[in-house]
Amino acid sequence: MDSIDELYAITNQLRSSIIFKKHNDTDKQIEELTLYLDKRGKILDSVNRDLLTSEEKKKLKEIYIISEEITKCMEKIKASIQQNIIQTKKGQTAFKGYNDSYALSADGYYFDKRK
Repeated sequence: MDSIDELYAITNQLRSSIIFKKHNDTDKQIEELTLYLDKRGKILDSVNRDLLTSEEKKKLKEIYIISEEITKCMEKIKASIQQNIIQTKKGQTAFKGYNDSYALSADGYYFDKRK
């Protein structure tokens, strides 16, 4: 299998991994995506662009289109992860604020000032 065909196969595997597999564990998903991206990067580095045939150039254009689709999906995953981080931080500050209000009273009692 020459490098362009291998690149095409890995790109399709990456796309199917992102689009069709629903991961509950984001760490596992990130590791899997990183593996595919590393493989693709090594193959891209080994491709000599000056010696490509017209058929290989067409295949590279297809790979580019698929890569744009992959990029959009990865941006959605990134936004989802960022949203989870924000929610976690909000929860932590809410919990900390709740606990700190009890720690401030000198005699161990907390009096609610609402009427």
